[in-house]
Amino acid sequence: MKLSQFRHWVKSPGEEVPKCVLTSYAGRADYLMEVEYKHHLEPLKDDDDNMLHFQTMEQVRDFLRPLGIKSITLRTIDPHDEFSLDGKPECCQDDMTINV
Repeated sequence: MKLSQFRHWVKSPGEEVPKCVLTSYAGRADYLMEVEYKHHLEPLKDDDDNMLHFQTMEQVRDFLRPLGIKSITLRTIDPHDEFSLDGKPECCQDDMTINV
């Protein structure tokens, strides 16, 4: 989803605030933002079609607060987690809701 579309969506009166998922992958120092649209996560991209990356949670907060988004889902993914219950890499993620 393009950033311009996202901003228009959250500013539209009567529209439900979209679910935002901030993903942190093992071995990476940044976060990627995705937005749920029609029960599917879409990466948030700038108008040049580049995915938005955030270096800190403060950057995420400063980006989302002016848009009226008060909480997000922080998802951490470690595809190499040998401690998953069933040994399947797709189960190696943890979600938590955090306030921004």
